[in-house]
Amino acid sequence: MSSTSLRLAGLSAASVCVTLCSSAIAQSTPQPTPTWTLGVGAIWSPSPYRSYSNKGWLLPIVNYEGEAFFVRGATVGYHLLKTNSDEFSIIASPLGNRFVHDDTDDPHLRRLSDRDISGMAGVAWRHHADWGVLQASTQKEFTGHGGGSAFDVSYSYPVIQGNLTLLPTSGVTYSTSALNNYYYGIGAADALRSGLPIHHVGGGSSPYIGMVATYKLSHSWVTTVGLRYALLPTAVKDSPMVNANHTISYSIAFSYIF
Repeated sequence: MSSTSLRLAGLSAASVCVTLCSSAIAQSTPQPTPTWTLGVGAIWSPSPYRSYSNKGWLLPIVNYEGEAFFVRGATVGYHLLKTNSDEFSIIASPLGNRFVHDDTDDPHLRRLSDRDISGMAGVAWRHHADWGVLQASTQKEFTGHGGGSAFDVSYSYPVIQGNLTLLPTSGVTYSTSALNNYYYGIGAADALRSGLPIHHVGGGSSPYIGMVATYKLSHSWVTTVGLRYALLPTAVKDSPMVNANHTISYSIAFSYIF
């Protein structure tokens, strides 16, 4: 596989982990939020696809907070409304999934068509309060991969103890049938080539929990470790392409705050 393909495949874990790391770094730093945070992170997230090759990835960490425009890991956005407690923004991000048939050892899956990374765009709301941070977003796929949608709601509560910040998070993501079917469905042509049955995947919810720990090594240097556990929707677990009922993502990063 080419180096470009390797970098793209790593977005599956990165789109989640680097965004969590960026949020934790921002919340562990006194206001106003620094303009730039740059660093490098290592990500590992085993794929739920059957007999799939799992690798770790070395990826950049970028966080930018401007008056209106922002970059938080794999998400870019623009504030339509921003107050001391609320943000309402338009956002865009890659959907963290990809299937390359050459990366599986399963003889049937090796005959399926590839499934590429999708671009998602929509709106997001974020509320800060003494009791924690509540976030919600809705995004629609715009890159010609079925046009599905994803809805996400999450809650986190930053715990700051000196130089250490813990950010436990829980939430749920609902993906529509069009989105799930693109990544886990088997159409007539794929079924004929692979010998697998035709399979249509419906919509479903994926609850998740996560923890990110950030430690300030100095005024500018920060290290971050993260863990995220997500249950797969029942509709996805029933796909012949899948042999798991959950995903786990691990991350570690070193960043410099400007």
